[in-house]
Amino acid sequence: MTEHWQIFAAIAALVAAWSVIMIATQRWILSKCVKDLNEKIKALGDIPKEYQNLERSLMQLKADLPLSYVRKEDFVRFDVVINTKLDRLRDLIEDVRERQNESGS
Repeated sequence: MTEHWQIFAAIAALVAAWSVIMIATQRWILSKCVKDLNEKIKALGDIPKEYQNLERSLMQLKADLPLSYVRKEDFVRFDVVINTKLDRLRDLIEDVRERQNESGS
């Protein structure tokens, strides 16, 4: 019976030792990953001024673009309105000429 307790104690000691080794390895790997992530975050914080100026220029372009850009549909609508007004004006001029020709005859 003593032999069983010794085997059990030896197996329990091996399991405990293996668990300690695994936990230590996981902590080491995790601390290395966290260290690498912190270095990468610090590197991202050091964005050069050129990139900030480029970003500022891009934002300015996005702000100015709607003021200087006309969509095709908007231009077509504007063109139709102008042409309709010109057609009405032409019709009025033709009506006035016909009346003058009728009254002059």
